[in-house]
Amino acid sequence: MNSIRPISAAATRPLRQQILRPHQAINELVYPGDDHPLALHAGAFIDEQLVGIASFAPEAFPDLPARSAWRLRGMGVLPAARRQGLGKALLQTGIEHVRRHGGDLIWCHGRTGALPFYLAFGFVTHGDEFIVPHTGPHYILLYWLK
Repeated sequence: MNSIRPISAAATRPLRQQILRPHQAINELVYPGDDHPLALHAGAFIDEQLVGIASFAPEAFPDLPARSAWRLRGMGVLPAARRQGLGKALLQTGIEHVRRHGGDLIWCHGRTGALPFYLAFGFVTHGDEFIVPHTGPHYILLYWLK
């Protein structure tokens, strides 16, 4: 059975390493905002095995500082668990959390390879593609809460 539920920031880090940043040690994968009191760390589970993660925390978007913005970080699903709706469910869970806490914008640095997923969900790009050392091409992506 598949489920999405809150997990600790520490529980996200092994998958952050495995899926997103294998060149870094787990103790290097503490992100700004991980310990924010309103942060949500969501885990996707298949039969009680953690297979996907996403973290949402309040963080101003530099180009629109007046907005009530939240940043999505460290989102990923293990390759064997992809295309089962877990990524979409993680985003939906995060969006509802942000909405309940008065947020009106979610932003992230999304990998270019994941761009079709984000665009299909309703995110839009902001600016040009850029390179993140060790992880490759990315876009800034925005999602406006309605």
